[in-house]
Amino acid sequence: MYASKTLLKVAVLWLGFSLSSYSTFANAVEVPLTINSQQNNLTASVELSTLVGFDLSVQFENTVGLTPQNMLVEASLLNLADPDILHRLPDSLLTTIPQAFPVLISIRPDPEKGFSFSGVYTIELYTKSLHYTEGTPLRLFHSHQNGTFEDITTMTGSGSYRVRGNGGQFSDFIILADLRDGSTIIQSKLTRLENIANESQSQLSAGAFQVLSDSINAVGSAINSGNKGQALAAIESLIHLLEADNGAVYPDVWRSSNDLDNVRGNLISAATTLRFSLRIE
Repeated sequence: MYASKTLLKVAVLWLGFSLSSYSTFANAVEVPLTINSQQNNLTASVELSTLVGFDLSVQFENTVGLTPQNMLVEASLLNLADPDILHRLPDSLLTTIPQAFPVLISIRPDPEKGFSFSGVYTIELYTKSLHYTEGTPLRLFHSHQNGTFEDITTMTGSGSYRVRGNGGQFSDFIILADLRDGSTIIQSKLTRLENIANESQSQLSAGAFQVLSDSINAVGSAINSGNKGQALAAIESLIHLLEADNGAVYPDVWRSSNDLDNVRGNLISAATTLRFSLRIE
């Protein structure tokens, strides 16, 4: 059924909830990790305390070097007042760590072991520590190299709480309650999409960048004019454009050495989470 099994190293950080203690790992535990290199996925079940646990799955399009020796995943129970986390939140007042699930998950493949993937990965978290309700503000956020956390949610669901997202690069993941209004969230995701495209211009041909830029401009124009239907049609067209490419036009490889930009993967991630927000707005 599965190709190989090993242990996922989970460093558990119990900081209580005081201002005086943070940044020391303690009570490190190891939990079973299942890796199926043929199916390009990994899964794990993690229990950080009697009240906090989760199931994790990561599905890749294609991988090289997906082995137990190459993957390091850490999970931490956070201090809700930890300034090292709070300063990375997109809004210090309206995005908050849920008390029932103060968990940081870090996925850091060994930079010297040659792991790489192409396209996007899909990450899903399931936890009984949180409960899904219609209209829940709980979302999955990602931060690359200690940067600001960004919403990558593409699905939320029940049982008890399940959330899915995708991405083109790794580092830290966290579930946050996002109480910002919908238009603010949509504009922030549109800006992220535009920024990824602009920062990737030097890696694209002039024609490829023009097509990408025109597609994103069509999304932005529809959003800014308040035409939700047109915005959804434009974002679907953009996603189709990116998914149809195999890396020939838009570079789509990420390596653990962190020396390549996964342009296609990052663009798909930004576009699909924007589509999610447009659909629920």
